[in-house]
Amino acid sequence: MQRMAIKTEARLLLKLALPILLAQLALTGLGVVDTIMSGQVGTNDLAAIGLGTSIMLPVFMFSTGILLAITPLVAKALGESQPERITRYLNQGLWLSLPLGGLSLAILMNLEWVLDLLSLNEVVYQLTRDYLFYIAFGMPAIALYQVLRFFWEGLGTTLPTMWISFFALFLNVPLNAIFIYGMGPIEPMGAAGCGVASSIVMWVMLLLSILYVVKSKLTQPFLALQKSVLGINWTTGLKPILMLGIPTTFALLFEVSLFSMIALFVAPLGAVVIAGHQIAINFTSLAFMVPLSFAMALTVRVGLGYGENNPAQLRLSLITGFLFAVILGLFLAFISYFLRMDIVGLYSKDSEVLYLAASLLVFAAIYQVFDAIQVTAAGALRGFHDSTITMLVTFVSYWGIGLGLGYVFTFTDWIFAPMGVQGFWLGIVLGLLLAAILLSLRLKRVYRRAVIK
Repeated sequence: MQRMAIKTEARLLLKLALPILLAQLALTGLGVVDTIMSGQVGTNDLAAIGLGTSIMLPVFMFSTGILLAITPLVAKALGESQPERITRYLNQGLWLSLPLGGLSLAILMNLEWVLDLLSLNEVVYQLTRDYLFYIAFGMPAIALYQVLRFFWEGLGTTLPTMWISFFALFLNVPLNAIFIYGMGPIEPMGAAGCGVASSIVMWVMLLLSILYVVKSKLTQPFLALQKSVLGINWTTGLKPILMLGIPTTFALLFEVSLFSMIALFVAPLGAVVIAGHQIAINFTSLAFMVPLSFAMALTVRVGLGYGENNPAQLRLSLITGFLFAVILGLFLAFISYFLRMDIVGLYSKDSEVLYLAASLLVFAAIYQVFDAIQVTAAGALRGFHDSTITMLVTFVSYWGIGLGLGYVFTFTDWIFAPMGVQGFWLGIVLGLLLAAILLSLRLKRVYRRAVIK
């Protein structure tokens, strides 16, 4: 009976997770396409994309992390049969996205001071600055899109996310070709052209999401309630989103900024190291979308069970979610290790860059299972509306261990001889191991408290 129940739950989780996975792969594929197409121009352009995305991602994740709270809030309200509360979360999320998108735009347009701190050659400096300037124009659009996306995902539908992401990836390739290599009256822009293409894609994604929400039979009933919840309401609207979203966004920032800070720290080591690190990060980010997608689906399932006050369904969702985490982690470890030379060969023809990137993927293979477990536990905790401890755990694990100890391994001889960029990746392994242990223990405690209540 238990086995049949797990199979049923697995099908429900897969139904939610697979469209999210395909959508996340498509969205991450945007970065892969940017990296590959820029790499064909030269190592300077590849290095500029590496630095540009490393700097842009924390800014992007700040607003995304806050708005991500909409999914578990909507899922719980759905489980409690509270349609007006769902509409209020949508309404308040849209209001909140406006300053978040505007702030992201302003930050990305004024980051020369960060680039000035790095020992960059003139070409990489200019390309990186231009890339950040152009992609900034897409930030308001993507913030609004995320609100609509997390709204419909909280309702239990993920197919719109998949189709919009596919279209974005399809559109990104010709736009990149136009602006990177030049076409007709448009002069070649190199890596900076990726910023222009990405901004256009973000606005198209917003337009498609608006069209879906307005036309869908699933979302129309909630739009019909808009008049009753218009305006900004702190207590029943913004406060729940911020209370859950702010710790979530800091947890995401600690993880994303770990890789961004590493890219900044290794910048003085030269374009080869920057490029090799970027290739490894690019692939592992793509691989991470697999457990992340199942974690996001688990957030919906846990949020729904939490709202329905259904301990049996909660237990089933958690068991199934962690089974997927271990299986997927082992699969990704196998791919990262045994196919590492084939993977890095897709990005560059520079032998130095290739061998460095391949050596970093060995570390990635070691941490894949830990990474899958920690992101699954974090996703389940969001479903329980518990994010503060996740924030603290990620700070200690990623910044204290991953970045702090990684810096020691990379540049000092305090423990053993300096390892170069590989030292940071060893720090990542240890940080993710700690995060997996601590977040799993926290989830066990939160689950027991929810069941007893």
